[in-house]
Amino acid sequence: MIRELTPGFPGWDEVDPARHPFDAASAARVVRSPGPARCVPRRPDVPFADPAMGAWSWGEARLWADAMSQALVEQYGRWAAGFRWSHDEGDFGGGPVGHWCRPRDSITTPEETLTRVVAALCEGRGWLESLAGWIDAYPLDLETVEDDRLMWDRAARNLILQVTDRTGCGSGWHGHCRQVLTWFLDRWAVAPDVTEELVEQAIGGGGS
Repeated sequence: MIRELTPGFPGWDEVDPARHPFDAASAARVVRSPGPARCVPRRPDVPFADPAMGAWSWGEARLWADAMSQALVEQYGRWAAGFRWSHDEGDFGGGPVGHWCRPRDSITTPEETLTRVVAALCEGRGWLESLAGWIDAYPLDLETVEDDRLMWDRAARNLILQVTDRTGCGSGWHGHCRQVLTWFLDRWAVAPDVTEELVEQAIGGGGS
C-alpha cells in the first residue's frame, strides 16, 4: 500500500476544496495528458473467475491504477487519489465514489477507462465540495466545544447521515465516516486528543 495514494489518510487541509483549485471542465484533458493515459492496459477476454483475470487485476491493472493515481495527485493534490474510493469492495471500499470499483471491473477499453476516471474524479471532488459546505455550516467554538456539545452533536448527526447516504453503508463505510468527522474537527482546529474522544463517542452512539 502506497500511503500517499490511499484516500483514507489525508487530513482536511489536504482535501479542502478551498485550498486545492479544480476545474471540472478541464478534467478530461488533464486525465488524458499524463503517461498512464497512453498505456491503459486491456482487460483480458476471460471469465472473471479465471485465475488469469485475478493475476491481471492484481498485477498489471493495479499498477496502472496506482500510476494514474500518482499522476493525478501530482496535478491536483492528495485529494485526487479519492477517485478510486468506491462504495463497496473496490480498490478502497466504503467510500463516496460510484464511478470506479476495482481494476477488474473498471479497466476495459482505453476510452471507457479514461472516461470512467474523469467521472470518478469529478464525483469525488463534488463530494468534498458538498462536505465543505456542511462543515462550514457548523462552526465550533474552541472555548466551549468540550463542555457544550450541542453544536458538535448536531454536526456529527448530520455528517453521519451524509456519509451513510453517500456510501450506501457499503463495506468499510465506517472508516470514511470516522474520517469525515475527523475532518470536521480538524477544520475547526480542535486538538487531536479531543478530536479522538469526540469521534469515538459519536461513532459509538454518543453523537449519532
